[in-house]
Amino acid sequence: MTNGKKSFGEFLIETGVLTPDQLKKAAQELKQGGERLEQTLIRKGYLKEELAYQCLADYFNLPYVDLDTYLIDDPIVKIIPEELARRHVLIPLFKIGSILTVAMDNPLNLLALDEVRNKAKTDVEITISTEKKIKKAIDQYYSAGAMIFENTLRQVAMQNTVESSPEPSDYRKAYDLQVKEPLAGPVEAAPAARMFDIVMMQAIRDRASDIHFEPDEKYLRIRFRIDGFLFETLTLPKAAHPAITARTKILAEMDITETRLPQDGNFNIRMENRGFEIRVSTFPTIYGENVVLRILDQSSPLLTLEDLGFSEEMLAQFRQLIRKTTGILLVTGPTGSGKTTTLYASLNMINSVDKNIITIEDPVEYRLSLIRQTQVNPKAGITFATGLRSILRQDPDVIMVGEIRDLDTSQVAIQAALTGHLVLSTLHTNDATEAITRLLDIGVEPYLISSSVIGVLAQRLVRTICPHCKTLSPVDDETLKELGENIPKSKEPPAFYHGKGCRQCKQSGYLGRIGIYELLVLNEKIKRLISEKASAQVIREVARETTGLKSLREDGLTKVLKGVTTRDEVDRVAYEMSFQA
Repeated sequence: MTNGKKSFGEFLIETGVLTPDQLKKAAQELKQGGERLEQTLIRKGYLKEELAYQCLADYFNLPYVDLDTYLIDDPIVKIIPEELARRHVLIPLFKIGSILTVAMDNPLNLLALDEVRNKAKTDVEITISTEKKIKKAIDQYYSAGAMIFENTLRQVAMQNTVESSPEPSDYRKAYDLQVKEPLAGPVEAAPAARMFDIVMMQAIRDRASDIHFEPDEKYLRIRFRIDGFLFETLTLPKAAHPAITARTKILAEMDITETRLPQDGNFNIRMENRGFEIRVSTFPTIYGENVVLRILDQSSPLLTLEDLGFSEEMLAQFRQLIRKTTGILLVTGPTGSGKTTTLYASLNMINSVDKNIITIEDPVEYRLSLIRQTQVNPKAGITFATGLRSILRQDPDVIMVGEIRDLDTSQVAIQAALTGHLVLSTLHTNDATEAITRLLDIGVEPYLISSSVIGVLAQRLVRTICPHCKTLSPVDDETLKELGENIPKSKEPPAFYHGKGCRQCKQSGYLGRIGIYELLVLNEKIKRLISEKASAQVIREVARETTGLKSLREDGLTKVLKGVTTRDEVDRVAYEMSFQA
């Protein structure tokens, strides 16, 4: 099993990762007992932990496994009791026939191997991993690790110091502590501050976009919105609600004494060297104030157009539109469909020192370098329309308007487009052709639409299949029939996938989201139809014939065939039942 008669230390010197002097110093400390050689070498900084255990695996001629990238099925984990796994620092990986393979940090722990054999009633084979990664995997896969968040919150919530009517001064003190080092570790402050920090940390680690604090008759329900869906995280005693609400209001500089009216606010935090803006909304209900927090990661790199899920053909078309110097480019879809992300990615593509790009948003979600950004402020008289008029006097090349909501805004946007500016904005419509109808409905003249609008992108977000539990599904004949001639050409037969559900995706089968799109490019035929007030259906027919318009549903089902998402997801967000115009 070992590498000849050499000791592990001699093996490390021969390998070239350790010097004789380092081994001598480590050996002197080993005589004091309590550590293995690899542990001493890691502690003294002679070897990185990963390298030390990889060398240990090589010395014993055993495989090494990186548990950060290895997925373990829940039934396998249950073969070994948690207490045994923690005591001996090991975790089961897989079972083939009558042989169970476990990851250990100490292959010479014969007592542990005997206990595993007796408990599992199987033969045992060993792989090596680092002590730190095994302990992390134990926390991840065993129930105790999954319950740490909930148990900690419950303990804090039950402390007698959680008052139903907190004094503002107490919370101001806790707030000042958090400003210096928010969410950096355990906070010896008011229990409300600790509860709030624990929830924030868990939400950020779960990739949540929103946190909901929802009071009920007897409980406080906490839910996270992840990939567009709400997940109930836990419930706390109702007594925790006033304290958490007051804590949130103090951070957001809101009036903690006002509980009858809705309020809005925001604050900033840092966690693990990442900056987040938190937007707060409170709303009075019969059981107390409902509090919703929107989490905006200011440290995440801005997505590019290539990251958004466009097909190659559509990406090329959209890039051509973005590079134009005049005209209006609209992005449409419901709230939460990723319109702002698409606009930011578009601005990022054309952003340069030789362009003056100005935006007016409601509100500004991310800060962009070189771009002048402002947000609407009705109390100060700044609306989309008034702000846009002022922007035109700032010598802009490109203008982004958060949303065209009324005739006034649309008229100023059209004026800007017709006077040599590229204008990007959004509308709320079901598909690309309905954007034209929407502009007509708010009173824009057809000839102004046809002479200013250069393209309309409709979009939705669908959840992507979790890569950790992705598995083949039966062939979906209905999808193949619906796609018909639009099935991508491939030598391989079509395959369908779904996620079985695992810890990484909270048993949902999905992890992350991607866009599905429909791009209407206005050519001369379509412009003529708009001037003639043709219906959206007629415009769609001509667009399919002359520009190759693909519907949202078609783009979605193409992603189903590529194993990116599922038919259920496409059905959820794209309603039309065929591609026939």
